[in-house]
Amino acid sequence: MTLAAPESTHVRPPGSPGRGPGPGWAPALLVSAGTVAALMWCGVPARDLAAFAAYVGAGVALPGTLVWRALTGGGRTLAEDLAAGLALGYAVEVLAYIPARAAGLPLLVLVPPVAVVCAFLCVPRLWRHWRGAPGRERVPGWCAWALAAVVGYLVAWCVISLYRHPVSSAYVDMPYHLALVGEVKHHVPPTLPSVLGERLSYHWFVYADMAATSWVTGIEPVTLVYRLSTLPMTVAMVVLVAVLGRRLGGRWGAGIAAV
Repeated sequence: MTLAAPESTHVRPPGSPGRGPGPGWAPALLVSAGTVAALMWCGVPARDLAAFAAYVGAGVALPGTLVWRALTGGGRTLAEDLAAGLALGYAVEVLAYIPARAAGLPLLVLVPPVAVVCAFLCVPRLWRHWRGAPGRERVPGWCAWALAAVVGYLVAWCVISLYRHPVSSAYVDMPYHLALVGEVKHHVPPTLPSVLGERLSYHWFVYADMAATSWVTGIEPVTLVYRLSTLPMTVAMVVLVAVLGRRLGGRWGAGIAAV
């Protein structure tokens, strides 16, 4: 007589490592699809969306994530790696753009991301950073949906309050921000757009990112300022606040509460 093996009763605890796609992919894809649909409804061309996503993904987030993993060993989750990598990628981009624009060769901003990706492809001991840390924790499904709901709410608020309105009737400060992007796109060190020859004493690094993005993708600064550039920054902020709350509080509930 052959006895059947008893059915396993082991249940993997939420947030533990495992194989296969994690529960966070479905809400992330849903929010991404909704955001793309909303932006296209607000008049952003599909070409601009594709170029922006390609540059932020391959030129900012990817090299930033690889460097982040090499420096820290990687975060506890893929979401943490991507959000921290995006933030680091923005910092590298801005620091590369400033001397490139000052030298009159703004497209040299692409040298650092290309060099990073090539290094991580060609150096065998760096290959492991493409996969991330083994046994990485997964974000619980309920937490992924909660974060997606926060991001979805922010996108919906932007669409209702900002994006659906014509540029001519946008918030009164927006033309000033657009002027700063134009200034940093064409001059480094920048001067005050409204006063000829006056040094710009203002926090202008975010405008350097928009200027670099415009040079690389060909997207007009007005589209970046009024529609696109702040979205990935917002998503990264939401994820990193949740991760910080998780680490300080010891539970994902603390991370969601922090957001």
